[in-house]
Amino acid sequence: MVPDRNSFKALWGPTTAALVALLLMTFASAPLNAEDAVNLRKVTAGLHDGHSFSPSLRGDGGWLAYGVRESVKGTFQTKFYARSLDEGGVFRSVWPKQHPSLKDGEGTASFTDILAFDWSKDGENNAMVALHKRKGQEVFLEKMEVRIGGEGDQGAPSISPDGSQLVVVSEVGDGAGSDLWVINTVDGAEPLQLTFTRESELAPAWHPSQQKIIHEQRNPLGSDIWEFNLDTFTHSSLLRLGTSDEILPSYSPDGVHVAFLSNKDSKDGLRWDLFVFEPGKSLPKSVIKGVRRSDRSPGYCWDPLGRYLIAAVEDELAGYPLVIAPTDGSEPPRLFSATKDNMDPSIVSVGDKVRLTWVALDERAPPSRNYRIVWLAEFGLANYGLAAGLGSSP
Repeated sequence: MVPDRNSFKALWGPTTAALVALLLMTFASAPLNAEDAVNLRKVTAGLHDGHSFSPSLRGDGGWLAYGVRESVKGTFQTKFYARSLDEGGVFRSVWPKQHPSLKDGEGTASFTDILAFDWSKDGENNAMVALHKRKGQEVFLEKMEVRIGGEGDQGAPSISPDGSQLVVVSEVGDGAGSDLWVINTVDGAEPLQLTFTRESELAPAWHPSQQKIIHEQRNPLGSDIWEFNLDTFTHSSLLRLGTSDEILPSYSPDGVHVAFLSNKDSKDGLRWDLFVFEPGKSLPKSVIKGVRRSDRSPGYCWDPLGRYLIAAVEDELAGYPLVIAPTDGSEPPRLFSATKDNMDPSIVSVGDKVRLTWVALDERAPPSRNYRIVWLAEFGLANYGLAAGLGSSP
């Protein structure tokens, strides 16, 4: 029997109680044992004077990184923090402090903001985008003498699954687009330019097991999905759908399918729907309509076994819900969370468990501090996979 929301209110309050109940209802078609119960946490409640965004979990699920846009002595800054999820865990800021690549006259005060972060496999040599006061956006690897700068801004860092390489987007100095560059994650490595187009290469993401990078290519007619193969050093188009925009692609965990956002079915071009296809074998199929993306997140993530997609939906009247749907489009999306103003979901598997993180309003906070905070849910991988997208809607 699945507990109802009232049984949780006395312990956690109405919002958290509703979330726990809905999570359990989502998994109700599989037996729920004590060890599979949802472990729900507010990770950043009351810590910052601003909205949290773009949470991401280290590969082993032991650490969480997230960004915050907050006021510091009257000036707004964008920062990133990393936090251990163990009891009494370590909490630190992300910053190129005493970085081995810093030159004479450079130091902590040379930078104003941290704009992006990506975990490495070892959780040590992670990538960050730091805003230099004079040089613009630069990419650093923590604790390693790897720094990528140039005439234009550098951004969108993505570390390969094995941790051996980093790909970034580098703006061309004359403003004529951007290209992909790759660098080995060893001290003193030099970056290698991969693309030489007049378009803008954006949003790179690695294949889970092959030397391939999927990304979007933006041109005057729209955005398309492209792939760069590092083994053959070839750059090829995976998907073109006319003058619509296909953006923010990612491979499924097994590398067979590709998910992406598209505005092809939007009359005004402002609605972004989530599609899935198998390159060269199937046409794109709609999975979730109206995904709520942001400048720092695609707004969706794959479940660890590649069977489902979780996304925040751009629906203000419904409270920007977090939903889940099977990747083959066989079932409509189902409500996944009772939290409001949801954004930026991210997920990892930890043994037989799954950890999901996202940002949503802290409705129990005072009105003056009613910010989006990081939420974390943990549950059994088997129950989650069996029940998601199946059965009656909660």
